[in-house]
Amino acid sequence: MEKTRLNHIFWFAYYGNASPSVRYRASYPLEFARKELDIASQLVIPGYSLQKVLRFTRVYLQAMFCCAPNDLIVIQRVRSKFIYSSLLQLLVRVRGKNCVYDLDDADYLEHDPTTIVWFSRHCRYISAGSPAIADFLQEYNPNVWHITSPVCNLGLKKQHRSATFTIGWIGGFEWGHRESMFQLVFPAVKSLGRPCVLLLIGVNKAQDRERIRAFFEEAPYVELQMVQDIDWNDEEAIQRQIQRFDVGVATLSNDLIHLSKSGIKAKQYLNNGVPVVCNDLPENNRVVKHGFNGFVCDSAADFTNRLRAIQAMPPEEYWSLSANARASVANFDYPYYFQQWQLMVADSTKANLRSTKRQNEPMT
Repeated sequence: MEKTRLNHIFWFAYYGNASPSVRYRASYPLEFARKELDIASQLVIPGYSLQKVLRFTRVYLQAMFCCAPNDLIVIQRVRSKFIYSSLLQLLVRVRGKNCVYDLDDADYLEHDPTTIVWFSRHCRYISAGSPAIADFLQEYNPNVWHITSPVCNLGLKKQHRSATFTIGWIGGFEWGHRESMFQLVFPAVKSLGRPCVLLLIGVNKAQDRERIRAFFEEAPYVELQMVQDIDWNDEEAIQRQIQRFDVGVATLSNDLIHLSKSGIKAKQYLNNGVPVVCNDLPENNRVVKHGFNGFVCDSAADFTNRLRAIQAMPPEEYWSLSANARASVANFDYPYYFQQWQLMVADSTKANLRSTKRQNEPMT
């Protein structure tokens, strides 16, 4: 294993830290790897400022001329046909044996897939954030690894239940989440008929907040709290907010885009020891094990019943659920994440879709 040890990662992102993909798959994990695993790295954020152009040039030349056999060059979600993409294609032509194309969203469904397909064909490896993405990209490259998006484990876990039962949600309210919340979660909360707090973090549009308030206008027992202006780069502050939840809700829409996601929302809750209630779709049902660290639901009525059960749950049962949630992080934390990258480097000949699906199946 030592001769195939991963030593250095040149990571070319498609966007900046405003993107969850860059934060959770690149910035935070690479910092962890430098400090804890002695894996050096250089992260390139594209941009037109002189500073970013100079950094790109420096790292690009190092990757082109100084890349060792066990170093990786990661091309993350690049899908355009502009100069950044063109230069990275040249890099792949020269250093293809070291190159990984990393994709954790089904961008090929929303954008011209030409560039995505090119990188998939010419990079040695593909790192796919979900089995659905791996299934799609296997047509272009058999060396596909399902490497699920990790969470930032700061050691923060839920310490006490709230005086008023608190149901929490965090994320971007767009991209299909709005519809699933109105179809499944909001009716369930309204049907509780008991005092509760609905804490929503990330509903930034005024029209969305007004629509939510109007929905709960006839449910005075639901106390709405909508936190705005989140600094998404302050990971500790985000996790402190999640600690306030007694239960976290995670919903995905039943469409190809959402079915290709990596279930990061459910993972965030579990990471902080917060039990999860989610709908029965990938990747939610890969990380949430029914009755162990949360509950998987099929309908708004099912959500209502599970929320009621958690609200009335005896302390011993609740804290067992919470402890199991927190323990689940071992299936998607940074050590596990880099273990998968290391396996990919160590033995690419066995990196076929069927084997990697088994390797990445969360254990309870």
